[in-house]
Amino acid sequence: MQSDPKDTSAASPDVRLAAGQSLRIRVVAGAVLRASAGEMDVAGPPQWLADTCHMPRQRLRAGDTLVVPARGWLEVAARRPGALAIAQPPGLLARLKALLMRTARPGGPVRKPASRQIADPAPEKL
Repeated sequence: MQSDPKDTSAASPDVRLAAGQSLRIRVVAGAVLRASAGEMDVAGPPQWLADTCHMPRQRLRAGDTLVVPARGWLEVAARRPGALAIAQPPGLLARLKALLMRTARPGGPVRKPASRQIADPAPEKL
């Protein structure tokens, strides 16, 4: 089975950064960053607050994880030499395929519920 080049659901190998080195990366909402070594500053993704562009900043130390709340560009700057793993969630088609595979049962098609008439609590008397 061939792998899908657009499927980025698996974690990337650790990206190694030297002290003072930075990396810009585009991520989707729900991406997970994990610092496996060192200390890094993460800026982004940019957000609009009123009429001002705001860049949220966080510091990741070895063992810390960050779930990115929105898609966009991140800038990761290493304060000390370190390594960063990036895991992107699967795309829409991969999630839909997984959902359809989960609802299908191995014994055949999915059973539909039988329709029943609703009993009338006050039947008309003519």
